[in-house]
Amino acid sequence: MQSKALKLQLIVQGEEQQVLDGQSKICNWLYNHLLDKANQLREQYRETQNKEALIVYTKRGLRNQVPQLKQQNQFLKSVHSSPLKNVALRLSSSIQACQKGKKKQRPDSPNWPGFRSWKKSWFSLLYDEPTKGFKVNGNLLRLSLGVDKEGKRLSLSLVIKDSHLLKNRDIRNLRIIKENGLYFAVFTVRIKLPDKKPVKRIIALDPNHKNMAYGVDTEGNGIEIARPGFIKSYDRRIDELKAKRDRCSKSSKQINGRDIPSNRYQKYDRTLGKALRKRREQTKTFCYTLSNSLCASYDYIAIGNYTPHGGGINRKMRRAMNNRSLIGRFKEILKWTAEKSGKSYLEFDEKGTTRTCHHCGYIVEGGLSPSVREWDCPGCKIHHLRDENAAHNGLEKTIAEIKKSKTSVLQVPGSGLAFVKKQWAWCVFPSGIQEIPRGKDCNTIASSKKLNQKRGSF
Repeated sequence: MQSKALKLQLIVQGEEQQVLDGQSKICNWLYNHLLDKANQLREQYRETQNKEALIVYTKRGLRNQVPQLKQQNQFLKSVHSSPLKNVALRLSSSIQACQKGKKKQRPDSPNWPGFRSWKKSWFSLLYDEPTKGFKVNGNLLRLSLGVDKEGKRLSLSLVIKDSHLLKNRDIRNLRIIKENGLYFAVFTVRIKLPDKKPVKRIIALDPNHKNMAYGVDTEGNGIEIARPGFIKSYDRRIDELKAKRDRCSKSSKQINGRDIPSNRYQKYDRTLGKALRKRREQTKTFCYTLSNSLCASYDYIAIGNYTPHGGGINRKMRRAMNNRSLIGRFKEILKWTAEKSGKSYLEFDEKGTTRTCHHCGYIVEGGLSPSVREWDCPGCKIHHLRDENAAHNGLEKTIAEIKKSKTSVLQVPGSGLAFVKKQWAWCVFPSGIQEIPRGKDCNTIASSKKLNQKRGSF
């Protein structure tokens, strides 16, 4: 059994939106109030070494403060106990992560948590126990809230889109979130994964920025997967909308002491939200379409462990490498798709795969510049395509790893790998993969033009 997250949109009307926003604002207030209390306890312990102040560093120290706060602040009772409890647990988890980072007990070093602004980030509502505080009945989600001044239990019913995905699912918890003006219910469900299938076809992928990835399989196919060209167009459009929106007067008038954005600002803000949603959905469709096609064609899928983190010579390159790269997200989706399909997934160490000749093992001293896309091996005089050679080395590492493990293998070359016989270009569309032949056996120039034309549309 394994946990999986199902993110389903909620149909929220005007009054329901006010209720959810009100619940989120109260949780945000509680978070900031507890953080202020935690800051005071930390300073108290530093000055007096009072052991009672150590509750700030415990797992449930801040959570135990919530019942007393509910007695002092009656509006907290209008929120169900599960979201309130998890507000304190979330803050305590951040504090403990900061302490572990200082003690070198984790690889990163998170900072001490800071105060949250509800306008910048909607505070999510977490119901962490099965069926406690929420219930799914068909396409309806019934949320249990707190109590009113008279002690009467409050509730809220919302319509779930695509509720059929929850049929016969073992729901473990629920989180209500808001993204770009839309509300979503994120359900954590338990599912049973199929047994691993025997390995017959293997592919190793070399992720990079020139294309999405380049793969070499055990049947002598070299596959160049075209990168999604729509991301660049969306980023250009999103930057344009942000610039127009920010030039508007955000606080054009005041009603009852509240700043109300201008109509022009709200128009651009809505259009920006639509563009962000479309970019996110098309990105998700691209990754899932590619992952499903790979899992349908291969039994064992390996990919290099490279993921962009910073870097880049200038601002334009850094944005292209980090914001527009789908490598990290694609790996997560590919791993999950392989698990639910009964296929095997591996991340191999791609250090040295680019500059090492896969035929004779010659290593180019100092490595190869990113501008070098093809090179001749000084040792065996074989001409290499940069990405194809790296993927070929990754395939050799993958096969060596399979032979070390107890994976059931039906067919794995035992006398060395053959050279790539066919080259293909994969263009990913919502309807599936279009394969375009490349190399000496086809019109390479024509196929290259066709590939570049297809990159811009999705």
